[in-house]
Amino acid sequence: MPIAELGAAKRAAMVAALCACLAAGVSAQHASFRIKGRVKTDSGEPVAAATVRVEAFFGYAAGTFAGQRLFTTETNAKGDWSIGGLQPGVWMFEVDAKDYVPETVALPPRLLTTVSQGTSGMSMTWDLTLKPMRMPEGERGLLLTAAAGAAHDGKKDEARSALRAVPEDADADFLAAAGRVALVAGDSALATTLFTRALNIDPSSYRAALGVASTSLLQRDFDSASRAFDAARNRTHDKDEQRFISAAIGELAAIRYR
Repeated sequence: MPIAELGAAKRAAMVAALCACLAAGVSAQHASFRIKGRVKTDSGEPVAAATVRVEAFFGYAAGTFAGQRLFTTETNAKGDWSIGGLQPGVWMFEVDAKDYVPETVALPPRLLTTVSQGTSGMSMTWDLTLKPMRMPEGERGLLLTAAAGAAHDGKKDEARSALRAVPEDADADFLAAAGRVALVAGDSALATTLFTRALNIDPSSYRAALGVASTSLLQRDFDSASRAFDAARNRTHDKDEQRFISAAIGELAAIRYR
């Protein structure tokens, strides 16, 4: 029935309902959230004064991103950090600390519930626990240090050139570390190659499986990312790691079936 033929009361009710829906949609679109995490070693020791860099690559479900794209902070004495003002999308989280290989992971966080008008800063229900690997000693450590330094200085071609010289006899841990530096250098294809080599050597490698998940997500391959996140979850006994990986898998399922 055309709206003009409805009674005044019904028309008013329909207009009110439509306005409420539009307000909720705008609120959900512009609401931001806070994410917090912890940086520690494999043995559980906190990593203090580490720089945490969070960068948006694209919006939710590979759509257009709106909002601030880059945030940085530092861990406190307990290795904890917190960043607010993030919008839904695909974000890469990077940790840099002295004497450690950069630790990176890409995740697709978004708000799971609609918030009221004007509300912002909602927190995620999980903490992002990241465990950077100690920089190797000797020539291989120097290779990774030089490549990471070049990537951070914006000399990405120089970083990629160094990483292509990774020894053929490198072990899985070194290859997974090199893959993370490749991500910092913005070379997802090279990172994928390095992570795949690591998994071929050690199929149980958590770092390599998580690396594949990150590169797949950055390449918008949500199905492969979901499978790789699931593989990584099965390779760790850390409940905090399992929790944020489970959240990522849930987000990817929502993207695929939206």
